[in-house]
Amino acid sequence: MRKAIFALLACGGCISGGAVVVHDSSEPDSSGSRVMRQVMRQDLWAQQSLNSRPTPAQLEVLRSGRDQGSTQRARKELTNLLAAVDRATWIRDTTSELMREDGDPRLAQEFDRAGRLRADALRAAGETADALIDGGAGLTQADLRPGYDAVRKAQASEDRIARLPVGPTYPRLAPSPLPVPNPLERASAKLNGGAPPPAVAGALPPIPITNDTVKAHAGAADLERQKEEQQRDADLGPPTEAAAPQTTLTIANDALDIITRKRPRSITLREDGLFDLSCADGEYLVGPDGKLVRKEAPAP
Repeated sequence: MRKAIFALLACGGCISGGAVVVHDSSEPDSSGSRVMRQVMRQDLWAQQSLNSRPTPAQLEVLRSGRDQGSTQRARKELTNLLAAVDRATWIRDTTSELMREDGDPRLAQEFDRAGRLRADALRAAGETADALIDGGAGLTQADLRPGYDAVRKAQASEDRIARLPVGPTYPRLAPSPLPVPNPLERASAKLNGGAPPPAVAGALPPIPITNDTVKAHAGAADLERQKEEQQRDADLGPPTEAAAPQTTLTIANDALDIITRKRPRSITLREDGLFDLSCADGEYLVGPDGKLVRKEAPAP
């Protein structure tokens, strides 16, 4: 299981152009517990988005178009709900891989819970989008496109999970069907005069789900969350430590190549602001932007 755990920890919270906060490697913590904390964190954010969905009474207010403040909040909630669909897919992909070598019952619980959470978030997104359109909120097909992309990735993920082999130590995983029809189709049809346009409704071929793809769409959801948190911090006062660039490594450029090919044993933040990617053949020092500064001899 160490390889699977390392791949997740090296990515921090989904790489592929995203940002990862690197913690001090001296922290007395196991890799497995850190992965589970990341899973629980994604679960928490997705659940928070679902808990903030408009109530039936609020949906009626949105349809009336009377309250512009409610409309603006609902647009943000719609974005969060679509991100929650991606987060739940990431949880299912992550836990399905970890269960291949770890019998921790929490993994199976999170795997099943993510499927239910994803379906609920997608239904809530459909209801919110429909109400916004009725209220003349100016919603467009571009606002719905992330939802269709998330559904397409989720279906590809379920197809991949269904093909996973079953073994003595690896259970048969229960599928989590997506709502049919897609809850976004009603809103899309209203925007298109009665029928979803082919480019949105699913004419695009499904894309294969790989580890990089999983990290990419989960990373996109994380970036959206980070943007919202940074904007909120800007409104409230000085930026938080999590947003400070000196403690954040962008997994791109040389850093992405090193992590992919060299599989660092650890990633630590040095006092000089550089990140030390400790590999078997040397210490690769990269800046916060992921560009290689220099390579040093292996640590004794």
